[in-house]
Amino acid sequence: MSNRVTHLKAAHYFSVASQTLSYTKAAKQLHVSQAAVSQQIRLLEEYLGVPLFYRSGRDMRLTSQGLELAEHLTQAFDFISKGLDSVKLEPIEGTLLVSGLQSFVSLWLMPRLWRFSDLQKDITVKLFSADERIDIHAGNIDVGIDDNKHLSINSQNTTKRTLISSDIIPVCSPSLAERIGLYQPTDLLKCWMIQVDDSSYQWKTWFEELAICPIRSKSILWAEVNSWYMGISAVKAGHGIFLCPKFMVQKELDEGTLVQAYPKALNEKIEFYAYYAKNSPRKARIEAFVDWLREESNGQNNAPIKTEPHQPLPWP
Repeated sequence: MSNRVTHLKAAHYFSVASQTLSYTKAAKQLHVSQAAVSQQIRLLEEYLGVPLFYRSGRDMRLTSQGLELAEHLTQAFDFISKGLDSVKLEPIEGTLLVSGLQSFVSLWLMPRLWRFSDLQKDITVKLFSADERIDIHAGNIDVGIDDNKHLSINSQNTTKRTLISSDIIPVCSPSLAERIGLYQPTDLLKCWMIQVDDSSYQWKTWFEELAICPIRSKSILWAEVNSWYMGISAVKAGHGIFLCPKFMVQKELDEGTLVQAYPKALNEKIEFYAYYAKNSPRKARIEAFVDWLREESNGQNNAPIKTEPHQPLPWP
């Protein structure tokens, strides 16, 4: 170990004494005896080979070397203090940085977020949508939300909690369903078909599960998109049929602006998780948010979204 590190305690005692210009007052601030302060400063002076204090009558003054050292140590201990504060466990109040897939954030989380704000008025949520996973240990994000296909974490330093498990169903506009006449699975082949660029959630798989094969993906596919949000936007505009998570379009299904094109869902469900660093200084804030997410999604995996109005904010 460096000799400089071994004198950190003595440097701390000297820094306090340089501000109080009194061993007695320094000892009181440090909650130690006056003798302990005197001993540590004597050790520091022996190591440096120069005096740090001198007496002027009954007063204690800093030598020129003491003045220079005190200036450096004040800056150093301020820097150390800021570093400690930056990783100190924070209270539940404050800002929370949340990142998730654009589709989940836009279609599921945003319509409900006001309810969390009603419950936790002292927590401000900053939302980021990103279809690429962000490293929560880098300090830029507190909570990440991702699906089971893309989420691989180190369980030693990361907590993962399940939020939603949902069917993947074919959806389209009611006008398209009426115009085409969707009664048999093969009727869907008359439509433009949309899918995400994930091999688990594609039309070829859907038809194979119904023992309708061989189906060549290129012969039935109109568009392949890289997010659920893009495909849902297309079918809401009346274009094509899309395989998508049921919970993301439950509101539209209830309102009749979208319909399930055929009762068959893919055998494989999609699951979404929240993940966060186990030792995050914002743990209390994070767990309040994730607990709310789980409660909000409990029993609603394929259930309607209730959209009651929130309470108005009080006018100042």
